[in-house]
Amino acid sequence: MAGGALSTLLTFGCAGSDLVVEGGRLRHPRQGYSVAIPSQPPWTRISADDIDLAYRAPGAAFMSLQSRCNRPLARPQVMARHLVIGLPERVVRQAGPVGVGEWPGWVQVFDTLHEGAAVRVKTVTIVAGRCTFDWVLSARAGFEQAEPSFDAWWQSFEYEPGEAAVGRREEPK
Repeated sequence: MAGGALSTLLTFGCAGSDLVVEGGRLRHPRQGYSVAIPSQPPWTRISADDIDLAYRAPGAAFMSLQSRCNRPLARPQVMARHLVIGLPERVVRQAGPVGVGEWPGWVQVFDTLHEGAAVRVKTVTIVAGRCTFDWVLSARAGFEQAEPSFDAWWQSFEYEPGEAAVGRREEPK
């Protein structure tokens, strides 16, 4: 998700997805991943351009997941930098390594401006097999209330390479 897709989430745009519900989880058969369906606070599924999953909570919090497979990969912290390309000035609050199971990742929390309003953003980038997965939480208000649900959501990630991610496993550079 480049800055443009992150900007889409910040502006709350709409589109579609090809996920299926299985046992309280959403599974993307082609990309090979699944995640839990978020519940607290009450999240409403919405659609957003170029994003697999997007949710809105009461107030001004939004979160999303985007997957990309079979493109050049780098270390998670390098891939995470792509998320902020094109954003205006930002103040980084936190950045560092994370992971889910064997899959390495990078988290970053920063404040930025969107249409003159302050927005706090948290991104998590996981590199799994030949795919990159980007989770984004953005909120003008209510960030602290939404963050535990967001963290539980990305930490529920499970991955088995799907048809779009077949091939030999490569380590990120």
